[in-house]
Amino acid sequence: MLGVGLFRKDVSDFIVPLVLDVTREVNGQQVLIEPYSTFANGSEAVSQGIELYAQHSFDFGLGAQVNFTYNDTSVADITLGGQSVGKSPLVGSADTQINASVFYENDRLLVRASYNRRGEVVEGLQSGLNVYTAPYEQVDINASYELMNGLVLSASVINLTKSEERQHLGDDTDAR
Repeated sequence: MLGVGLFRKDVSDFIVPLVLDVTREVNGQQVLIEPYSTFANGSEAVSQGIELYAQHSFDFGLGAQVNFTYNDTSVADITLGGQSVGKSPLVGSADTQINASVFYENDRLLVRASYNRRGEVVEGLQSGLNVYTAPYEQVDINASYELMNGLVLSASVINLTKSEERQHLGDDTDAR
């Protein structure tokens, strides 16, 4: 099986996690609160892209699946209380995503190895700069064996590569 999917989504508004310093009135006095965590509104944005996928299985039980997604999101103005506090792409959207699996299956045994990679993701705004989660990848392995009718032994190793997520602040460097 081979396939292609095109998508486009117009987003009228979205929520953005926000960390900034603000001055608020407390007991009649102006108090600086740093850091102040809240949520802000993102204006109109567009998410559009393409997904490519393929799957093939051989008669003797070996098979593979792969899909790739490219997602282009526009940058929107972010406002809090009617004031602009920055710009951000759609929060939580990765620019690329790939998933690939190789498997073997027969009447009693299933073994699968999967590779997953997600591109950079914007998580919100902090002091006017976007917070980015760096590209992330991991390998998982799953197996199951039917010992007898109705009794299956299963095992999984999730994140075999012991990958860790990393975040950085701003798009000019990944050292912050």
